[in-house]
Amino acid sequence: MEENIIVMHVRDRVPQGFTPVYVGRAMPGREGSVFGNPLVVRGKSWSAQARDWAEWLSGLEDAETSEAGRRAVACRGSLQGEAAALYRTVLREQVKAGGPQRRELLTLAARLRGGERLALQCWCYPRPCHAAVIREAVLGYAGRL
Repeated sequence: MEENIIVMHVRDRVPQGFTPVYVGRAMPGREGSVFGNPLVVRGKSWSAQARDWAEWLSGLEDAETSEAGRRAVACRGSLQGEAAALYRTVLREQVKAGGPQRRELLTLAARLRGGERLALQCWCYPRPCHAAVIREAVLGYAGRL
């Protein structure tokens, strides 16, 4: 099943037989996904949502995560790899809160279990990308269906 879900750059050609699934934030001319990473990379558009998530992360008990959250607040963004890694914690919280991310993960997992091949598209790839976190979550849910 793992070979049936890939991560790719949004501008790359989708391989034959795969269905594109955009997982990034809203951009000019492109509607955003419920999976858009609210944590931004330094130098990108810092928003109230990014600040709120970074502040929430900075209050967690895990020392590494809370330090990364404090750095994100202080620097108005995270390093590329940090933003992608911290998204795992954010996605877990969104799912736990019953947000639309949980429903969409279940939908994608069911599509994958049904034999559909999915290409998760984001602007970051091949740099560290939150789409890899989404891929892991979809595979995890698909394994439990």
